Amino acid sequence: MQLRLFFKLLTLPLLTTLVAGAACSSTGANSGKSATANTAADDSVGFSQDSSADPAPAIERYAKILEKNPADANAREALKRLIDGPNPVSNEQSQRIREILRQYARAAKVSLVNNDEPGERLTVSGRVRNTAGQPIAEALIYVFQTDTNGHYTRTRVMNEPNARLFGFLKTDNAGHYEFNTIRPGGYPGAPGREGEQWRIPQHIHFQVTASGYQFRNFQMVFADDPRMTPYWHEWARKGNNTVVTVNRDNDSAQHVVCDITLQ
Repeated sequence: MQLRLFFKLLTLPLLTTLVAGAACSSTGANSGKSATANTAADDSVGFSQDSSADPAPAIERYAKILEKNPADANAREALKRLIDGPNPVSNEQSQRIREILRQYARAAKVSLVNNDEPGERLTVSGRVRNTAGQPIAEALIYVFQTDTNGHYTRTRVMNEPNARLFGFLKTDNAGHYEFNTIRPGGYPGAPGREGEQWRIPQHIHFQVTASGYQFRNFQMVFADDPRMTPYWHEWARKGNNTVVTVNRDNDSAQHVVCDITLQ
């Protein structure tokens, strides 16, 4: 979603979004790990980004590895590290990396964050179905969010199109998907932007496509977020954005289930 449109959606509660009917529940998420092949491991590791390194050759090298073996997990992780590294890639290179990861998205559990990412751990899972309740296999889901501070990138707080915490994944034959992440932070705000309408809650963006169905674009927000006042609950209701209830394990890990209906 474009930044200008997103802010328009947030500040005009009577405006509807492109999505309708995403239904979410609060049952526990599957914890099974998906196996991925690493046949190109020797080729897909070893790139070290420094202030003088141009990542473009590495990006295309990993693209060729995935072309030969779409299951190669090392190449995927290497591409994600380029975006999430201390020396950010350009916006154009960020979009190229997303294009590659989108092209080779798989029906497997993914992680939007590495082990060192600050924040409360969260697992999101669910099923994509049609209006008859039948599962939709191979639906492509793009998710992206802010970090725990409410920033999309390390250099530009509101650079939504190039958010560093993101993932592409597909549903399996049962329409199931799952990803690991952290609880995103609400937007930090800016001088001169005061009032409830600017205290934007924690949210994760979902964009869902499947052959033969309408594109879906919505945001998932959290019922236990202190920013979810009646104002924002009304915004979610009118815009068909999804409010989820969070379940917590004994180790404080958080889980939500978000089932999505496509028309």
